[in-house]
Amino acid sequence: MRQRCPVCGQDYGLTHSCPGAIPSIAAKECVRPAGFAAGYYFRLALAIARFDDAAILEASRDSNALHYGSFIWLVSALLSFANGIAGPLSQKPHINWLAVLVAAFVAILFSAIWTLAQYGICHLLARWWFHATGTYLGVLRAMLLGSIVLWLIVIPYVGFLVGGFWSIAVLMRVFEEVDGIERMKAFALAFGIGLVFWIIALTFLTPKR
Repeated sequence: MRQRCPVCGQDYGLTHSCPGAIPSIAAKECVRPAGFAAGYYFRLALAIARFDDAAILEASRDSNALHYGSFIWLVSALLSFANGIAGPLSQKPHINWLAVLVAAFVAILFSAIWTLAQYGICHLLARWWFHATGTYLGVLRAMLLGSIVLWLIVIPYVGFLVGGFWSIAVLMRVFEEVDGIERMKAFALAFGIGLVFWIIALTFLTPKR
């Protein structure tokens, strides 16, 4: 008659030499490399974009994810800025690159404040309405890495919309995993706040005629 060891989970017959608790495969895969690890965090960002639960939780608990995630977000902000000014610049015979650099700095600074505010409001509402148990920093770490989906803005015509909706989906999964709230509540919160911020952007940032 075979039995299962409650400690290591191995099946055995009459005798058993227990090796102790065996780490799960997920725990082995989440070992953080030492030193510069851009490749590791890039793969972690792609896993978050695929809504991988273990990757979202790992990023939320990893202090280094904030640094690499900030770089990924910065690239997405630069791509968004470049996409916005490419058309107007192509119509000008002479380009004032100093003005372009200043405009880029202001745009990225505003975008950073906008992003931090959006995630912060979502997290506060999650704690207030749904008794979320996570931390704002945990949400921010995972979302900054997950902002890799915004790189899709380089795709003409549809990239902006696909990246935006994908980002809202990532935000939903992050709230579900990091803040510990139910999926439908996470979806309503992420979609609702995302829609409000989108409407505000269209209202105040669209040039008036």
